[in-house]
Amino acid sequence: MDTKYIIIQLPVPMKFQDLDRSDAKKFFDWFQEQIQTRTDVLALYIHSTPGFENWEKDFSPQSLEILGTWFCQQVTTKKRSEKEIEDIYSKAPDWFKTIQVPDVDISAVTVSISVDIAMYLSQVMQKNVAGLQWKLITSPRSSVNYHQPVLAGKGKMVFNPINIIVTYAYGIIRGSKGPERLRELYDIWANILVNEH
Repeated sequence: MDTKYIIIQLPVPMKFQDLDRSDAKKFFDWFQEQIQTRTDVLALYIHSTPGFENWEKDFSPQSLEILGTWFCQQVTTKKRSEKEIEDIYSKAPDWFKTIQVPDVDISAVTVSISVDIAMYLSQVMQKNVAGLQWKLITSPRSSVNYHQPVLAGKGKMVFNPINIIVTYAYGIIRGSKGPERLRELYDIWANILVNEH
């Protein structure tokens, strides 16, 4: 079965720090509305990959083990242009300007798959950790979660699925993270959120 992957159509760019409040709210609402559709798209695409036809979208922590293996095989890169590198430096603090920015970035398809997996991971988290609700972080502006959808419980810690999965994708590119990391991320964060009151 050959299923073509449908790249996600974002309502606004995922440059959360640059979004105004209304665009951040638009992304927040859109993200939740798309979860069912995009996790279905993800499952169909996984089932079309040889060796993964029997993967079950059952929202169990165990399902993340096979999903992590699949994701590691999907991550691709694109070359960064000189302008993209210049833009990164222009927005960065002074201390960062001594660091060499890699000339490769994750591809648009990888970003899309990362968002789909973030949606699935958030569903696994909600199904298995009681009391989590979606929340839009609107302050402080310096927060790493600023203007992003996060899952929050009773405590101060929040779970940012997009940030976590995009970071994981970069780890796969660098060779520092492997297939088991997706399940590890769930276990780490489920433990934090369950034990925080």
